[in-house]
Amino acid sequence: MLRVPPPWRLAGDGWIFLFTLRPWFLRNGRFLPPELMGDDFEGELGAVMLVDYKRSPVGPYRELLFLAGRNRRWRNHRFSILRIYVSTEASAVSGRENWAIPKVVGDFEVIPQKDGSERVIVMREGLAEVDLTVASVGGPPLPALSFAAPPSWRTIEQYRDGQVYRTRLSGRGIARRGELRDFRTEPTLFPDVNEGKLLAGFRIERFQLKFPAPKVE
Repeated sequence: MLRVPPPWRLAGDGWIFLFTLRPWFLRNGRFLPPELMGDDFEGELGAVMLVDYKRSPVGPYRELLFLAGRNRRWRNHRFSILRIYVSTEASAVSGRENWAIPKVVGDFEVIPQKDGSERVIVMREGLAEVDLTVASVGGPPLPALSFAAPPSWRTIEQYRDGQVYRTRLSGRGIARRGELRDFRTEPTLFPDVNEGKLLAGFRIERFQLKFPAPKVE
């Protein structure tokens, strides 16, 4: 499987759920790379994102990820993707090679519920590693514009072979309130965010996202 080089332009729909976490939360798991084990990484702000990419350079695919950030100052968070599943090998290969994102392939089972919510189960080797239920709760649509966020909030830092890959994202879409109605995980395989406090949830519709080439140091 060959990688598809950046830049990537993607479009789709998804959910974002923001959490505050205890400083010890991530250190008890297997999720931090050695570069983030220093004292300056507190990981007190994290997010779960569930995305359905309708269009990408490697075709449609689904994605579930967890990221957390260094909490140096409000406008200088630096986020790293610590765990991520994607539904296709093409996305996994290109994500790892282009941006050092630690993508692994999982089987996504999507089960629409009678109340309009959506249950998503991510399986690997026959084991349900994550099982979550999400829902849009309506409300007025609001524009979601990347330039409204501080640059560091839309920059991801990934690590590989002693190098830092920094990628600044840009995009736009429509945001509505979203709910995380249930979340279950194997906590050694994906962070159990039930240990944290849910700050907010959003349904992002018809987004367009640009992933440029990273700056490598």
